[in-house]
Amino acid sequence: MKITALTLLFFMTSLVGHAQDKFTDKVFYGGGFGFSSGAASTNVGLSPFVGYRITQRLLAGFGINYQYVRFKRANTSISNYGWNVFTRYNLARQFFIQTEFEQLNFEFFTGSNEQTERDLYNAMYVGAGYSESLGGRAAFSVSALYNVLYNAADDPQPYNSPWLIRAGLGVGIL
Repeated sequence: MKITALTLLFFMTSLVGHAQDKFTDKVFYGGGFGFSSGAASTNVGLSPFVGYRITQRLLAGFGINYQYVRFKRANTSISNYGWNVFTRYNLARQFFIQTEFEQLNFEFFTGSNEQTERDLYNAMYVGAGYSESLGGRAAFSVSALYNVLYNAADDPQPYNSPWLIRAGLGVGIL
């Protein structure tokens, strides 16, 4: 009886382990890090993501965004943060198309006395990209996305262009 119970327990444990391996094989994660600095400002951005491979070609995920901007001359800074959801369809192993909805809580200056306020900004991106394997499950990706909701007349807004060029690393994305 003990042997049967132990065998059953071993069998069930191996099934659970196998199911978990299958789930984790479909999970991918990664992100991007941005840094720029010039005479007027320094900008640092961080954008981690996690997702799930629905089929071999169709992926979906969720990410968070954080941007810190330091204005040197004014000796002040702002922070922007938000989230996004995306779907990616692999046309071929390395080429993909992507849609992404982003909601950003952004800070902006009001008036000349350097006071700030916050507002929400929604963006809907569509575009394409390329991923290159770095070995194992790791890959480097670059994409060009266009915000179809962008309106240059909107004031205030966090971006000065409808285009978003992104590069980052991912694990399990290829």
